[in-house]
Amino acid sequence: MELTSTVDIDAPADRIYPLFLDATMDERIPLPFRFGLPKAVSCSIIDGDGGVGSIRRCITTRGFMDQVIEGAEPGQRFAYRLIDSDYWGQPFIGHVADEITLSPLPGGRTRVRRVTSFDARGILRWPARIIMRQGFRHAHSYANENWRRIATA
Repeated sequence: MELTSTVDIDAPADRIYPLFLDATMDERIPLPFRFGLPKAVSCSIIDGDGGVGSIRRCITTRGFMDQVIEGAEPGQRFAYRLIDSDYWGQPFIGHVADEITLSPLPGGRTRVRRVTSFDARGILRWPARIIMRQGFRHAHSYANENWRRIATA
């Protein structure tokens, strides 16, 4: 399954791209995150230099999520795949990967497009897919707001 979101940010790509490697989110906890969805608190590189093969860790309100970077083209593209987590729902997660592309717009603005591919596993695969889709919709919205807030500060 896939979920795509797009946000236009009033900042050039070279101000946005570093946020994928090291960022701290705001302290708000929007309503959907109060029901068990892990809200990112911070993300940073814990192994490597931020290039392909590096490990990025996102600390969430529910624990950690480690991701291996599979694409790193500064200012253009960033891709990663979930490899480990201590999130309670991890046993139901079959696959989660993101690809983020940055496209220049007139006036120094940037369009950020994020595609999350995901699947669930196990006996609860179908209901888990629905829950995952809803969760990723909220996570995309929250991340887009934060990238905009930080890049334009």
